Amino acid sequence: MLNIGTAGTPHSTPKSKNGTIAGIERVRELGLDVMELEFVRGVYINNEDKAREVKEAAIKNNVKLSVHAPYFINLNSQEKNVIKQSIERIMQSAEAGHLCGAQNIVIHSAFYGKGEHDTAYEIVKNNFELMSDEIDNLGYNVILRPELMGKHSQFGSLDELIQLSNDVKHVLPCIDFGHFIARYGEKSNNYESFCNVLERMKEIKKENVLKNMHIHFSDIEFTDKGERKHLVFDEGTLKWKDMVKAWKKYEIEGTAICESPNIEEDALKAKKEYLN
Repeated sequence: MLNIGTAGTPHSTPKSKNGTIAGIERVRELGLDVMELEFVRGVYINNEDKAREVKEAAIKNNVKLSVHAPYFINLNSQEKNVIKQSIERIMQSAEAGHLCGAQNIVIHSAFYGKGEHDTAYEIVKNNFELMSDEIDNLGYNVILRPELMGKHSQFGSLDELIQLSNDVKHVLPCIDFGHFIARYGEKSNNYESFCNVLERMKEIKKENVLKNMHIHFSDIEFTDKGERKHLVFDEGTLKWKDMVKAWKKYEIEGTAICESPNIEEDALKAKKEYLN
């Protein structure tokens, strides 16, 4: 079964002192299955008591959780302090995820900068290895999910994510289908290409990758430089029904997070299409 839900609390969530718990409850009311904790501006679940409350609410409502680490990350920076702070932010996200019962930690890994892509890969890989070792040392039950990125200036091609997943223990990709089209162009916006992405997951030499997927999706506006902004279904060109058809063909399991501007509406559309 693929669990489908929202990037953050649904927009229709009632105002509450504890917005995260209210969001979890609203996800269940809507008939969705998962909510991604959006730490993109900072890790706001920063103590065990708060994390316990979130975990208990998720269990009570049968809602799975995932985490999106802060945007302010560059594991290929020329500045050592930036890399140090990036690793700290990712590990803070991993700790919060572990305490909340959220296994998947989504990461915008790096920018290429002025260097060669191969050099960037080695630097990024080494930093993921450091974090993977730390996850072992701390006993966190998490997977680091570098995201397929939609801008050509960003680390995160499909090839890079497959290689990184094979090279580093606690790493698997976050496949963003909107970013996939932005990165590879309109020629990739079809059922066959979506199936090919999932077929390529078999290149990752880890057990049951297709049964443990983490996906982002939305329609998207892009230029020749890649991603510009997320759009609501059918405002752009994403053939989202073909995307869902590919999910069904490969019988994937795991979680799929909607990042549309109208997160719950498109999540519900995707789930309805998935269940048809």
